[in-house]
Amino acid sequence: MTSWIVKSQIDDPKHALEIAADQRKRGYTVWIEDENGKGVSEESIERSDVQRAARTPYEIVMGILIWGAAAAVAIGGLYACSLLAGD
Repeated sequence: MTSWIVKSQIDDPKHALEIAADQRKRGYTVWIEDENGKGVSEESIERSDVQRAARTPYEIVMGILIWGAAAAVAIGGLYACSLLAGD
């Protein structure tokens, strides 16, 4: 039998528990993962001590590089426009 994996993303942990319970009631195997793909116990969600997953150093550096590059392009474009307008 072919297995299918259906994923959905939600920010409300209580709603995630409701969806999981509903899917289990329908006979599906359900688990909850954090945004990094690691399994999260439903007991910890019920106790509300689940926190957002920490960003990895790679994600932080890439975010800085992307925003820095965007800022540099924007400033360069404005500078080029000012040179063209000055003539």
